[in-house]
Amino acid sequence: MSVRRWLWDNVESLLFAGLLALSIWMAGVSAADPIEERVFPSPISITYRGPADGLLVVGDEPNDARVTVRAPASAWERLTAGEIQVVADLTALGAGRHGVPLRASVEAIGARVTVVDPIQIDVTIEQASERLVPVRVLVTGETAAGYRTESPTVSLTAITVVGPASLVEQVLEATATIDLAGTDRDLDLSVTLRPVDAAGQLVPGVEILPPIARVGVDVSLPGGFRSVAVLPLLTEQVQAGYRVTNVTVTPPTVVLFSSDPAAVASLPGFVLTEPISLASATATIQHRALIDLPQGFSAVDEPSVLVEVTIEPILSSITLSRQVEIVGLAPGSYAQAAPDVVSVILDGPLPVLESLAPEDVRVVLDLLGRPVGIHQIEPEIIVLPQGVTVRTLLPDSIEVTVSRTPFATPTPLP
Repeated sequence: MSVRRWLWDNVESLLFAGLLALSIWMAGVSAADPIEERVFPSPISITYRGPADGLLVVGDEPNDARVTVRAPASAWERLTAGEIQVVADLTALGAGRHGVPLRASVEAIGARVTVVDPIQIDVTIEQASERLVPVRVLVTGETAAGYRTESPTVSLTAITVVGPASLVEQVLEATATIDLAGTDRDLDLSVTLRPVDAAGQLVPGVEILPPIARVGVDVSLPGGFRSVAVLPLLTEQVQAGYRVTNVTVTPPTVVLFSSDPAAVASLPGFVLTEPISLASATATIQHRALIDLPQGFSAVDEPSVLVEVTIEPILSSITLSRQVEIVGLAPGSYAQAAPDVVSVILDGPLPVLESLAPEDVRVVLDLLGRPVGIHQIEPEIIVLPQGVTVRTLLPDSIEVTVSRTPFATPTPLP
């Protein structure tokens, strides 16, 4: 019998055997690398294509979607968000409201997206529009007492509003807001413009070109008025060991008025306060001080200022010698420290350092649980006064010998 005839007579058996082998192979692969279908753990950003030129999307469209992926377990282990794409295609859509299906794909081999949530999104598309609207400056707040202002000047008289037609039509003007509260000098500001409607409410979803304008305001004093600095008159000295670190005056300047133009012209650029005594002061002082007004002048506002004098102790350092104290020594044991006197360098306020008592600074060696033998121990430094810190201990480690027998000069138990 020929081979060809044999193959022909047994074709069904051969096909069955092949299918059986393929099934067995696929079952083995599936068992080793099972197929899993689950939701990808993080949202996927939606890529928008379009709309066509001259059209714009109105409102806030969704930014991301959830996708369910079917893939072998080995592919899931390597799958990243960058391999998954969700697309909303707006290129063929005209003006109006549309339901747009989301199309999802995945680049990983053997993986496919089975579910997209949401399956579609609603978008509104409008014709793009632009027009010119005027710019108006809004002024809030009051200048410093006695000052007056001229009308603000703005670098732009009109700007272009760009966006969906329905929103552009709502924009009445672009406003630039400036605050004059407490101002005592000319202003030259860069101000962000805001598109507003007839009610003065912000119109979102449109763009202003250009978005920033420069606004200038001339601020000056009328005749008879003069702005001068206030200098506090400090007398006497703080207590020894302390120093003045800062002096602030609130407000730092005052506006004075006189009906005599010659007096205004000859007035120096400052006035003094009443005397403020610092005699033996050891802490910060806050004092409401009257202004010493020149003859013929009056204060436009409050004739007093708040003077704050910051007083702090002078920081210094000191070196002390202290006997080492041993604690925690087991009963029946003896200890000897070498050295048994150490030097401690402390930083802190000079008055505190100068008044330290022996019990305020202690150097302690804790021998709790230390067996017989020689040990290197870092001592604990106990400093009682607040604000005093340890800079250096010499030496920073002490050799201690623990013994069951007394030393020539035994260390007494504490």
